[in-house]
Amino acid sequence: MKRFVCMLLLLLLPLLPTLAEQSENPLKVDVTPHQADISFTLEGEVYAYVSVTTKNDTADKLLYDKNGQFSLSVALPNCYEATQLTVDVTSLSGKRLMRYVGKTAEVENTGAPYEGLDATVRAAATARDVQITMVEGGVDYSFHVPGRSSVFFRVKSAQETHTYTLFAGENYTYSGHADLPFTFPDDVVTVTIITANSGHELYKQTFNAYYEPLPIVEQAAEGRLTGVTVCVDPGHQRKSQEETVPLGPNFKKQSTTTFGMAQGKVTNRRESILVLEIGLQLRNALLAEGATVIMTRESQDVFVGMLERADIPNNAGADFVLRLHCNSRDNDQVQGIVIYCPYQSSYAMEAAPEDEYRNMGFTLLHAMQEATGQTKGTCTLNNNYVSNNWSKMPSFLVEMGYLSNRTEDLLMSASPIYQQQLVSGMVEGIVDLSVMRGLIEEPAVN
Repeated sequence: MKRFVCMLLLLLLPLLPTLAEQSENPLKVDVTPHQADISFTLEGEVYAYVSVTTKNDTADKLLYDKNGQFSLSVALPNCYEATQLTVDVTSLSGKRLMRYVGKTAEVENTGAPYEGLDATVRAAATARDVQITMVEGGVDYSFHVPGRSSVFFRVKSAQETHTYTLFAGENYTYSGHADLPFTFPDDVVTVTIITANSGHELYKQTFNAYYEPLPIVEQAAEGRLTGVTVCVDPGHQRKSQEETVPLGPNFKKQSTTTFGMAQGKVTNRRESILVLEIGLQLRNALLAEGATVIMTRESQDVFVGMLERADIPNNAGADFVLRLHCNSRDNDQVQGIVIYCPYQSSYAMEAAPEDEYRNMGFTLLHAMQEATGQTKGTCTLNNNYVSNNWSKMPSFLVEMGYLSNRTEDLLMSASPIYQQQLVSGMVEGIVDLSVMRGLIEEPAVN
């Protein structure tokens, strides 16, 4: 008997942490056909990362609530049997705070193929006439698979996966819509069509999720930055091209394009789309303050060269340039905002003395730290960046955070609130710099 009790305890030990987590941090999960509604409270927390997993569906979502009251609904389109449903709630840093393990709702599959299908048609080995259209919130599809009365249709991004059971219509045609509510704009989406019986792939292709650039707002007639011109330079682009250009106006050394960009540790978001997303918000925030704003790019599908990124603000007579980037390191614990200013470039020395440049860089940094609450970071002067070196006005390459760090990836990539804080910090920084440079008077304190 004692031996039996010991063996039972050994079997139960792995479950004890999970049971304790559920008792200390109760997750309310309401399961209905093809859906799970999740709610919970985390006192003192404003962010929570939720991961939902079933056999055929996964979903990850960063939630924000200033009162710590969180809720989320997740569609489970291909859950017909009562299969395992796991919900994990983690902190920004990745610490698991809660876990729920249950079952999905059992649902009768009422779908059926079109009755008039010809059963003698030989089953096709590939999908034909495939039309995939990325639309806001999901995917529209149509295709033709002769001889296949049903297929699985899978859509997958970094943040979610959903598998649909589809039934053929007339002439073995399929058409419809698949939702991707948690997928980021311009994210990579993989679409796969699979046989329902053997798991053979009939079609597989990647696409970019629907992306609609933020509309421009009207420039305010009067504001704190009236008379100030700012160039916003979102770094990178979807596809780069190799260039070799002079490092600076007074340097003999050449600089050659370094391919690649930072990518989110958790979200997989690419630096080029993230900095564009934030850059367009910054454009609008500066316009709302009365500034004139010049953009080096407003699209993913353009190429802007290293020298061109300096020529654009130079030709426009900009007062400042903000070059938006995201950092990355092998050490995923590194965090912070880093601002790079040019050093020993003849253009930079004409724009401001070294000490003044450093002071301006730290002024911008402190404004961003105050807005975001980020305490880590620094300002560095170097001659590594072509666009900085060739700029005839104060130019700041702003590494807004480390996409290689889980916390900063989630904040920059998945939190509109944090993006707004970054933007607010840069706007306040430009106001402070404009006062320092004598471009505007110090705003009155209310």
